[in-house]
Amino acid sequence: MSHQDTGDEGLADVALLVRAFQLSKMLQVAAALDLADWVADGPQPVARLASDCGADPSMLLRLCRALAAFGIFKVTSDGQVSQTTRSAWLRKDAKPTLYYAAQFWTTPGNWQAWANLEHTIRTGRSSFQETFGIGQFEYNVTHPDEASLFDLFMQHSPDDRHAAVVEAYDFSDAGLVVDLGGGNGALLATILRACPDVKGLLFDQEAVVASAPEILRRLGLSERCRIEAGNFFEAVPKGGDIYTLSQILHDWNDERCLSILSNCREAMGPDARLLVIERVLDEEPGLTNPMSYLADMQMMVIHEGAKERTEAQFATLFAQSGFGAPRVLPTRSPFYIVETRRA
Repeated sequence: MSHQDTGDEGLADVALLVRAFQLSKMLQVAAALDLADWVADGPQPVARLASDCGADPSMLLRLCRALAAFGIFKVTSDGQVSQTTRSAWLRKDAKPTLYYAAQFWTTPGNWQAWANLEHTIRTGRSSFQETFGIGQFEYNVTHPDEASLFDLFMQHSPDDRHAAVVEAYDFSDAGLVVDLGGGNGALLATILRACPDVKGLLFDQEAVVASAPEILRRLGLSERCRIEAGNFFEAVPKGGDIYTLSQILHDWNDERCLSILSNCREAMGPDARLLVIERVLDEEPGLTNPMSYLADMQMMVIHEGAKERTEAQFATLFAQSGFGAPRVLPTRSPFYIVETRRA
């Protein structure tokens, strides 16, 4: 291997990336302490801020100074901490908000699984499974705090994917939208609020949909949306005009995806549509959002055989499960709507 002298081009950028995990953890602590909310109304002396959020004043000052070096908060020489345009994204009420994302990415499950990334690269096996001895879905059952944070992260996704999907696709002519694996109902609620004549059916495992009734009630959607517990590997509810699979297929290997898709086809009528809402990778990196490739790495680490897919890979799955060729629709978010019908 020959050595090529390129000077120091890119050195500082790569040096920062090497230590980016430290920034991730610092942002998690800032969000956990609600720092962006405490300074929302103006600068605060660090001593008062520490008292409000329950922190050691000197350590908090050092954290805020380090974040301020990257434009997240501003710290004056006399210890006044104030908001910046960057730190404001950590507020709970920011639109969109990074408050939940900052905390989710460094939860113990993610943090420890990523520490074993090399295991995945060398063996082809999920490092989450290697680290904890169980899959993430089983892990979430015994770690409800992390599971709850995951739900909040998905509900308050910083890419605003739910609204982006509704803006990009016309759901108004559907009598019934069935959201498969819909979690706490965030996507379906967005669809129903935008389309007052549409009814919904939220379908997921019983423990997963437990929080959905209260969310739907608060939004005034209880009368228009019913909830059904079940397992899409076994069967899918019939009677829908549109079926949605939002960030579902990327959790599973091809064999398991074919099982889900085959059950969808079995349940769907001849005029029903299936919408797979996922990232769509280009064959050549650099043409689409680089965050999509980070998402692919996340799938690799967390779930056995999981991955983000290209349009060609979706087309193959659809053909093998009795669906037609995909129609890929972009949204203003990194997610695409991949539409198909029974072949």
